[in-house]
Amino acid sequence: MNSTDQERIQTFLDKWLGSAGNERANYQTFFGDLCGALGVEGPPPKGSVPGDPYCFDKDIKFYSSDTAESTRFADFYKEGCFLIEAKQGSTESGKGHGKRGTKTYRDNMQKAFNQAKSYAYNRMLSSMPPFLITCDLGSHFEIWEGFSGEYGSYGARRRVNLKDLSDPKIFDEFVKIFTDPQSLNPEKYRARVTREVAAELATLSRWLEQQGHGASVSANFLMRCIFTMFAEDVELLKGEVFTAMLRDRWIPNPDVFQAEIEELWRVMNLTD
Repeated sequence: MNSTDQERIQTFLDKWLGSAGNERANYQTFFGDLCGALGVEGPPPKGSVPGDPYCFDKDIKFYSSDTAESTRFADFYKEGCFLIEAKQGSTESGKGHGKRGTKTYRDNMQKAFNQAKSYAYNRMLSSMPPFLITCDLGSHFEIWEGFSGEYGSYGARRRVNLKDLSDPKIFDEFVKIFTDPQSLNPEKYRARVTREVAAELATLSRWLEQQGHGASVSANFLMRCIFTMFAEDVELLKGEVFTAMLRDRWIPNPDVFQAEIEELWRVMNLTD
């Protein structure tokens, strides 16, 4: 997020934050402005691309048990990225989808989730959207991830307030939701980190062997280091003993490393 991004987001927030009233009249303008604020491409005119993979009012067909066909419309859809249903609450009763914070309002937001979920699971879509989102225009987003093949219940939502878009981390996340949602897939992230760690360990292992240490000795040493870091992470070792010693003592004074790490492993009963 750079200074230009910040300016665009602030302009967007100045216009929309706290707005209330008519969701049907406002939602396309709101999401069009959101695309501009995020610096991402907005949807083309509906009907200009076969199948409308990115559009407002995405047609979704439903079939009843007697084969009757009906068409409903998802407010904002991008294939492979998201499906969004919009609502707009108010600070007043009897306006929009209810006064924010009231039971009527909460019920309407849950109905929006149920509606969006029925669209997302519809087999007429090419795939299940990675992100299911409901939005109270002017207030907040509610987000569900579907990477596992299931969004969960309404209670599984994560709330992101509209003003939080000025946070660089949230801003970057929304850009990815619009452009590269798979980069937010926890499984792919873990797999990537695992590959990167494995590559680093392989490099380190080769370096140790080049220093004259045998393959089995190098592997044993690295496994002990990994187990020690695991023990620290699950708090079998209290107070980041290994990390603190590595950072504050062993890297600045490598001559003391061997004797002191052997003593630590002796206490942990990791020695042969």
